[in-house]
Amino acid sequence: MKILNPTRIPLSLYIHLPWCEKRCPYCDFNIEINKQEGDEEALINAILSDLDNSKDYINNRKFISIYFGGGTPSLVSIKVIRRLITKLKNDLLIHRDCEINFELNPKEVNEKYINGLIAAGINRISIGIQSFDQATLSSLERNHNENDSLKAIEIISAIDSINTTIDLIYGVMGQTLDSLKKDIEIFCNYSIDHLSLYQLTIEPNTIFYKKKLLLPEEKLIADMEKAAKNILNSNQFHQYEVSSWSKKNKYSNHNLNYWMYGDYLGVGPGAHSKITINESIKRMIKLKAVQSYIDNPIKTKDLFINSETYDLDLAMNLLRIKQGVSFKEIEEKGVYISDTFMDKRLEGIEKGLLDKEGVKATSIGYKFLNDTINLFS
Repeated sequence: MKILNPTRIPLSLYIHLPWCEKRCPYCDFNIEINKQEGDEEALINAILSDLDNSKDYINNRKFISIYFGGGTPSLVSIKVIRRLITKLKNDLLIHRDCEINFELNPKEVNEKYINGLIAAGINRISIGIQSFDQATLSSLERNHNENDSLKAIEIISAIDSINTTIDLIYGVMGQTLDSLKKDIEIFCNYSIDHLSLYQLTIEPNTIFYKKKLLLPEEKLIADMEKAAKNILNSNQFHQYEVSSWSKKNKYSNHNLNYWMYGDYLGVGPGAHSKITINESIKRMIKLKAVQSYIDNPIKTKDLFINSETYDLDLAMNLLRIKQGVSFKEIEEKGVYISDTFMDKRLEGIEKGLLDKEGVKATSIGYKFLNDTINLFS
């Protein structure tokens, strides 16, 4: 690969707070449900140490976005969140336009807590509502009910000093087309500008993977996707990424930095990083067990993206962006485009899977996105 220029690549920060009340049976995230007294303080100290030891990866850059994920970050005290953000501010690591995201479950959404997050510096939240339908929530074995979902969206829509994302899931066992349509319509009735809409996938190492689940047939999934698109488009929501819908200019900057092949530093148990170094891309995973991470927060499992794997790694990200990416945008972000990438792009254009302008899948190419991405393998 050519010599890269890491300092030109935008940098985000992901902070993993792993604790949950319970493990959802479809979840394959790195979580723990047995938080003990003193664990929170020990983990935060380890994260702060991790940040101090990441100066070479930060490389004199400021974070353009910060994301508190998990787990359930809202199970951690606001005092801890304030301490982390204060540390980043004092170290001059936060860009002036930084988007600072925070995940919550519906049960933790209340006005006092949200105002505390805003005071600490949070300016965007993501609420894992998943559904407003009790049957769907029961199928997912969520730890909240339909009343919690409705109460959460009512509370947050009345607070206009923070941007909000709502998460919904479709393709759930027993879920009907009418149920999903109602979920989308309820969402559209509130003044919220961003939706993350995910199809339920059964991943290995999940509780659901070990069960014989009766998932909706492909035709019903297609009908759900079509209905969701029609309702969202009629309410001025447009898909800008595989799972992301927003009104104009209300994109998630943190997610877009991932798909635009920006860098991100991950701290916390099992957190992933992607860091540009001079001659390759370094991907890292922290130790997953909370105590292991606390004992050694700088230890990582590393993978280097080389010239043989670079094109596919890049395509897996850029092609998720529905409206595509111009070569000017790619250049401005400091992203390297290889000659072999361009050759594979021409093949995709000839097959009708890629657009002639920039890096963009056609409507057919986006429908069969995995096939389009595999052109770059």
